[in-house]
Amino acid sequence: MGYEFAQCLKRLVLKPDTENIIVWHHRIFEAYHSPDLNEERSATRTVSLLRHGSYEVRLVELPRKPRTATEQLWLELFDHDHQRTIDSYGGRTLVNITAAARSLCSNAKDLSRTDQDAKAS
Repeated sequence: MGYEFAQCLKRLVLKPDTENIIVWHHRIFEAYHSPDLNEERSATRTVSLLRHGSYEVRLVELPRKPRTATEQLWLELFDHDHQRTIDSYGGRTLVNITAAARSLCSNAKDLSRTDQDAKAS
């Protein structure tokens, strides 16, 4: 995890905006319980949380490990133009996943805005 991302994540966890957090919790729960994630439990499953231009923040459920049977949720910032993951975060608590989702979505918005500004020049 990059230093900038870690610092942003730390700020979001330490200074939460309660109303915004509730919206994000709801968005994550909806994504987690969407039909896209209600498929075969042995495979990696992905659903979009938010998209800005070609940048998408996706919620990924990794397959359960047989020994622990624990689930870990993974978030990724995906660049559709280049078909690659730019950044990602994994966690098990809703608080950490929410903070990471907010940070990654902010990054997606900034990257999309930068792309639009570059195209306009």
